[in-house]
Amino acid sequence: MAGALLALGLLAGCASNNTPTPLPTATPEPTVTPLPRGGNLTIRAADEVAELRPWQPRTRAEEQVIELMYSGLTYLDDKLQPRPDLAERWDASADGRLITFTLRTNLTWHDGTPVTSDDVAYTLGELRTISPTTSLLADLRARVAQVTPLNASTVEISLTERYAPIFAELAVPILPKHLLNGKNIAELNFWDAPVGSGPFKLEKREAGQSISLAANPLFYRGPPLLDRVVFAVAPDAAVAAKAMADGQLLLAELPADSRPITATVPDARVGEYVENGYYFLGFNTRQGRPFADAQVRNALAKAIDMPALVREATGGVGRAIGSDAAPGSWADVVPPPTSTVDLAQARALLDEAGWRVPDGGAVRQRDGKPLAAQLFVRGDDQRRIKAANLIAKAAATVGISLTVQPADFETVLSARYMPPYDFDLLLGSWVGGAGDPAFGDYLFYDPDNYALFHSSQINQGVADMRAALNFVGFSDAQYENQVVAARQIYDSAQRTDALQRAQQRISELKPYLFLWSDRRVAALSAKVTTLDGPINKSTPLYLWNIERWHLVK
Repeated sequence: MAGALLALGLLAGCASNNTPTPLPTATPEPTVTPLPRGGNLTIRAADEVAELRPWQPRTRAEEQVIELMYSGLTYLDDKLQPRPDLAERWDASADGRLITFTLRTNLTWHDGTPVTSDDVAYTLGELRTISPTTSLLADLRARVAQVTPLNASTVEISLTERYAPIFAELAVPILPKHLLNGKNIAELNFWDAPVGSGPFKLEKREAGQSISLAANPLFYRGPPLLDRVVFAVAPDAAVAAKAMADGQLLLAELPADSRPITATVPDARVGEYVENGYYFLGFNTRQGRPFADAQVRNALAKAIDMPALVREATGGVGRAIGSDAAPGSWADVVPPPTSTVDLAQARALLDEAGWRVPDGGAVRQRDGKPLAAQLFVRGDDQRRIKAANLIAKAAATVGISLTVQPADFETVLSARYMPPYDFDLLLGSWVGGAGDPAFGDYLFYDPDNYALFHSSQINQGVADMRAALNFVGFSDAQYENQVVAARQIYDSAQRTDALQRAQQRISELKPYLFLWSDRRVAALSAKVTTLDGPINKSTPLYLWNIERWHLVK
C-alpha cells in the first residue's frame, strides 16, 4: 500500500499543474460476431448438365454451374452491369483501343495454382480460334487484336476499335492454361478438366442425378459461407415444387405458369425475372413498302392494347416490353407499354400519312392502293399465331387490313430474313441476344443493338449470316449517332445516357414493335438469406454474390 501511495505521489509531482493524472483504463476487446457458416444450398436443375462449355452454356443449369465455378476479368452484377472480377482495375488509352487490366494479388485456381496474366492471354487466344457460332465468339475474334501479358499480374488487350461492350464480354470465364495447354478446348467436355477460380469447385458429379460443388476456401472475395451448392436434376416442375415443400430443395426456377405450384411451398419467397430473348413484330421499312412510314407503324401501335395481347397470347407467361434491353437491367430505360389504346390518334396519324377511308369502305387507301399487307408468322407456334391474329384484329379497327400468314420457318419464313426481303410484317424472336442462338448470354450480356438497327448492317444482296441482322432495313441518322456513341463511351453514366437516347429513338420510329419476353419464377426457401439483406430474385444473375449467402439457423 505504501509503495502504491509513493508511486501516485511521484506521478503527481511530475504533473505541471500538480493535480493527479488519471490512470489509463483498459479498452475492452470488441465483440466479434462469428459469420453464419455451414449448410448446403440445394438447387433444382431442370436439365442434366452432361457437357460443360464455359463460354457457351446451353441450359439454365449449365449457366448457373459456370457462374459458380468460374471467374472472368469482369463479372455482371444483379443489374447486369460489368464489375471488376479477376481484374482489380483497368485503364484505357486515350483512343480506347488499348486496355490494361491489373489482376488481383490473391488469385488461385481450385487446385491451388496461381492465376496469372498468361491464363488470360491463353483463354482469349483460344476462344478467338473457335468458329464464331455466337456473338461473343464473333466479337472476340473481330474486336480483340492482341493480348499481351506484361507481367504476372498485368495484361494488355489491344482492340481493333474503341468498343464498350467488351467489358461485359470479358466476363467470359478465364481458363487454366497449366491444365489445358495443347488441348482442343472447342471439343473438350470441361467435366474432364473442371478447374476454375470461382467461389465453388467441383466436389462430385453423378450423371443424371446431381452436381455437388464445394466451397472454394481460396476464393479471392473470401471463402463462401455455405459448405456446398448441390444441383439436383428434377425435370418435372411439380416434382421440384414438392421437393421444395419437403425441404429437399431450397431454390427452384419454374415456368411462370407454375405460381399455383409455388403457392403450396410454405414460406417460399417467390420472385420472377424474364428470359434472355424476346418476341417482336418487324416492319419492312424499305421505300415502297406500306410500313416504310413511321406514322403508319405508330398508328398500328396505338391501336393495340399490348399488355392484354401478351396476356391472352401467352397465357400470362409473357411480360410486355418496351425495348430489347433486359427488363430490370442497368440499360432498361424505355418503359413497357400500357393498356392505353388511342384509336383517335391512330386514325389521325394515318390520315396525315395520306391513308384515308374511302366512302362506304373499311380499308384505307392512298392513290387507289389499299393499306393491306401479309403478316408472316411461324405456323408451329400457337402463341405467335394468336398474337398475330390479335394484331390483325386491332389493325382492322383503324382501317389496316392484315392477313395472317402462318408458314414453315425452314422453307418459307427464314427466306424473309434474307434478300430480297419479301415481306411487310414478320412476327419473330431473338433468343439469347440479337441474332444469337446461345442460351447463356446473360453471363456476357450487353444492351448494344447496333447489329439490329444500324444502316451498315443492312445487306442488300448477299445471303450470308449478316443478312438477317438489320433485315427490316432500318436507317436513321439520329439513332446511329447515339448508338455509335454508346459503343465508344467507357464511362457508365455517359454510356447509359447515350443508350437511353438511342432506345428512345427506336421507340419513336418503331422498326420493331416489341411484344414480350417470357418470365421465369424463382422460388427460394425462407431458410436462405445473405449478409447483404434480401436476395434480388427479379434478376437472372441473383447468384452474383453467392459467397455471402447463408442458411438461417
